[in-house]
Amino acid sequence: MKKIIFSLVICSALFICGCKKSSSNPSFTPDCTGAAKSFSKDVNPIFATICAGCHANFGSYSQIAADKSAIRSRIIDGTMPQNGSLSDAQKNNIVCWIDSGAPNN
Repeated sequence: MKKIIFSLVICSALFICGCKKSSSNPSFTPDCTGAAKSFSKDVNPIFATICAGCHANFGSYSQIAADKSAIRSRIIDGTMPQNGSLSDAQKNNIVCWIDSGAPNN
């Protein structure tokens, strides 16, 4: 029985690792020159159209702001979104908004 459980755990781990999106643009560097980014105008529309399909928990400012560090990391390393991509402008909007303190504006 222990061998079966061990085998299932190993197979599950391999399956999960095999499904992870590889970085599509590991050298992305945000360009935060220009106007400050707004949550309601620049960031929330991206989450509503691209992220909410997989991340239902990203439906409000507080939910997005609470996970801002992980969001920033995954956008920079290119592992999110897994089922699509963001333009450089969309990446800049999100990352620059986070870097400016993630204001609720």
